Amino acid sequence: MATPDSGGSGGNAGRLAKRYGPIVVVLAVVGGVIAFAGGNDDKPGSGGKTTTTAGDSSGLPKTYAEAVADGTAADINWGDTCDTDLGTLKIPIAGAPPCVEPWDPTQDNGGATTQGVTADEILVVLYQGEPDPLQQAVSDKAGADTDPDAISQTGVDYVKLFSDVVETYGRTVRVETLKASGLPSDATAAQADALRAIDLKPFAVIGGPTTAAWYQEIIAARIVCIGCATAESADKVAAGAPYLWPSGLTPEQADSHLLEMIGKQLVGKPATFAGDEALHTKERVFGWIQAETETDEYKARNDAFEQALAEEYGGEIATRFTYLFDLAQGTDIGTTAIARMKDAGVTTIILSTDPFLPANITKEATAQNYFPEWIIGPSVLADTTFFGRTYDQQQWSHAIGLGLTSARGAREISDSYRVYDWYFGTPPSVNNQGLWSPGPQRLALGIYLAGPNLTPETFRQGMFRAPRGEPGITSGRDSWGDGVWPATDYNSSDDATTIWWDPTMTGKDETGTEGTGMLMYVDGGRRYLPGDWPTEPIPWFEKEGAVAIYTERPDAPPDYPAWPGSPAAG
Repeated sequence: MATPDSGGSGGNAGRLAKRYGPIVVVLAVVGGVIAFAGGNDDKPGSGGKTTTTAGDSSGLPKTYAEAVADGTAADINWGDTCDTDLGTLKIPIAGAPPCVEPWDPTQDNGGATTQGVTADEILVVLYQGEPDPLQQAVSDKAGADTDPDAISQTGVDYVKLFSDVVETYGRTVRVETLKASGLPSDATAAQADALRAIDLKPFAVIGGPTTAAWYQEIIAARIVCIGCATAESADKVAAGAPYLWPSGLTPEQADSHLLEMIGKQLVGKPATFAGDEALHTKERVFGWIQAETETDEYKARNDAFEQALAEEYGGEIATRFTYLFDLAQGTDIGTTAIARMKDAGVTTIILSTDPFLPANITKEATAQNYFPEWIIGPSVLADTTFFGRTYDQQQWSHAIGLGLTSARGAREISDSYRVYDWYFGTPPSVNNQGLWSPGPQRLALGIYLAGPNLTPETFRQGMFRAPRGEPGITSGRDSWGDGVWPATDYNSSDDATTIWWDPTMTGKDETGTEGTGMLMYVDGGRRYLPGDWPTEPIPWFEKEGAVAIYTERPDAPPDYPAWPGSPAAG
């Protein structure tokens, strides 16, 4: 659910995610919106031919890449679970953790190095959410598994899996499940639940409700919080260091991708993708429809985006329309928004919206005989086949945009599914397993690369030294630390892809429903890092090379025998 998240549309998307987070969970169900190995099906950093941002790595375990660099790799017995061709552990996921120099179990691991850590165990709290009625109803209709206990057990299973396949230096990871006392948006319940988690004195917690009241209490108690504060600004995340580790991109990072894509591909060029042929010879005039937010922080980012578009690329937002999310007011909002765009002579509308409003907006555009280009920015699920089919197809057939999640594929070929089956010898018991594997993966990675002296500070050092690979086709790239973004990065995702809407393509949407109209991924889902967006034209609306959903993975990670001692190994 990629989501991977300086400016406005990512900020608005983040605010929307908080406002109706349950819908986001629901419609990421059956694995279609979940990326294969990146975006919302996150993974540890790649090994092999990579770079790191370790900083001072004294006292930390030496990775295979570091041993190659200092000439000691041939002197180390890496063991049967290390793929020395790649320098990574023999785990069948994209970006498997790097091999590290084996630890001598007769050595002292430092004992109680920090709260929640003893010589024998690491205590972790796993948050079990309470589904609200809306989530339950929509989930059931979509065919998603919604049993909180089954979902929570899947999270526990992933903690066991990933903490077993990496070195934990004589310690076992013990999980305590914390059942929510209220709905995801209930700040009072979230704060009370956070205090309950704190009372358990864990090293880390995984997950949590959408309200900031949860993570603010957790990090104030100096507890590592993984998968918390998603969609918060980079400044807020940095203020929570070294405890706060969100998923996806920050809003600023998402908007930097949007800025670069629009600036390099669309500014100063004619609106050739518009439904109205009379616009094809006109230079693009941009309008922006955005969800209204409650603080000046988001408006400041919107303004910064517009300024950067003008200063870096010579582009201009002719008009901006904001609205407050309200399903009951959708028709009136659509009417007003389209009138604003049309009066300003907009040829190209950028959307940063909830997933419902585009249905009203596109219907109204057709009613007003107005056929512009549509740019899908960082939004909440507007970049899905499920919702795309609900929009006016005369309009949406002219939609292109930014894809934060990786190209879709069948559930059975996703990393989260394959690695679970590989370790346990049975498929995951819930069909939305891709939502629950990232937190345990990142927890295990940080513990592994921190070494025996585990603290929140060495956990950060471990995450920052995770090797980086190149973006994949069906997998995004994760990294942490310095060197990719202007500020030190505590979020996971780095890259993005490009998408367009094909109204004639048939296939399954993200819930498994057959139908007509599919979101297409350009160049098979090729992904771009910041600064790498091309200036040559992106082949939007060209079917050759585009893909809607993979049945076989073109860049699948290697297959390996079951992990020694795992349930699948017997």
